[in-house]
Amino acid sequence: MITAFYGPDGPQMKTFRETTEGIYRGKASLPFPLLLKRHAKATIQNIRAEIEGGLIKSVRVLLTGEIVAELLALAREIMADGSEAAKNVSAVLVAAAFEDLIRRMGLEFAGVTARPKLEEVISTLKQNNVLKGGEVTTALGYLKFRNDSLHADWKSVERSQVQSCLAFVEALLVKHFS
Repeated sequence: MITAFYGPDGPQMKTFRETTEGIYRGKASLPFPLLLKRHAKATIQNIRAEIEGGLIKSVRVLLTGEIVAELLALAREIMADGSEAAKNVSAVLVAAAFEDLIRRMGLEFAGVTARPKLEEVISTLKQNNVLKGGEVTTALGYLKFRNDSLHADWKSVERSQVQSCLAFVEALLVKHFS
């Protein structure tokens, strides 16, 4: 758990290991397993308090960020080919990343648990001040790109749309999921 939230080399893991070793070597009136159990329980309670206090982003949010970032990196790599087929494949990846990120933002930051239309999710994100100003208009503008890309209407998809949507999704990713 500590590794998942703070990393394997973080100060929290170092402190946990040092305390565990101290319990193991120490001479206490309580048995080693009981002391170790108390130490582990206290560590878990601390992590939980930090999550509830907003000090640690949820693992789900961090994993979402990593997955969407991988989709975008793959799209960028494929796009470098320069061919029409590469543009089309990149468009599908970027459109999928766009939709997934908007839906994840709806779930994580605005409590959208059902699967409404994407424009409704964007509207809910606006109402909850997650998307602000030009982000709302830009997100709504990418709905047609998303539909064209995911329905393989290639004559309606331009390379510049793929690149600009990719940049928009990256910006949202950095802002909300990193």
